[in-house]
Amino acid sequence: SYLVGDPNTGYIAIDPGPADDDHLQRLWRAAGGQIRAIVCTHSHPDHSPGAQPLQALCTNKPPILGLASRPTARAHSQFTPERELADGERLLLCGPAGEARHVLRVLHTPGHAANHLCLILEEDGLLFSGDHILNGSTTIIDPPDGDMSAYLDSLDRLALACEQDRIEFILPAHGHVLGHAAQAIERLKAHRLAREAKVAA
Repeated sequence: SYLVGDPNTGYIAIDPGPADDDHLQRLWRAAGGQIRAIVCTHSHPDHSPGAQPLQALCTNKPPILGLASRPTARAHSQFTPERELADGERLLLCGPAGEARHVLRVLHTPGHAANHLCLILEEDGLLFSGDHILNGSTTIIDPPDGDMSAYLDSLDRLALACEQDRIEFILPAHGHVLGHAAQAIERLKAHRLAREAKVAA
C-alpha cells in the first residue's frame, strides 16, 4: 500500500490490500485519518478487498476508485469501484488555498489483469506500477483475464510515459523501489520476448 499526499492536502491510498484489520488500521493512522480517496490498481485479492473496510474507518467516506473487474476475472477477483477512473484522468490533492499540490495521472495498463491501471505522480516523476512491474520477479499473466499482447503493449506505453514525464523511479506493489525506470522496462520487455522466443523454438 502507498499513501500519496501530505498533512495539508490529505492522502490518496493506493492498493489498500486484503481485508487485514491490522494493516488497514496502520494505513489509516499513517494518514492521520485524512484519506481523500482510495484507488485500487486492479481487482486481485491482495489489492482491493481492503478498500471498503478502509473507507469505513474514515469519517469523510472517501470514494473507492479504479476499474471494475471484467467478465474474464476469476471469482476471487471481483471488484466494483464506486466510480470508474478514465484513462488519462488526473486525481488532484489541493492545498488550503485550492492549489493542486499532488497530481496522480491514471494510465489503463491491461495485461496482468484486464482492469489493471498504473498511476503517475506528475510533480515527482514517480510511477506506481501495481503488479504490472514488480521488483525481483516477473508478474503472472493468467488468461483469460491476463493477456500477454496487452501486457507488452502496456509496457510500451509505460516506456513512453517514462520518457515524456521524466520518470526515474518505479514503485511496485511488491518489492522495493526500482531506479532507472526506462532501462528497467526495457530489460523486462526483452526478458518476456526472449522467453516467448524460447517457447516458440
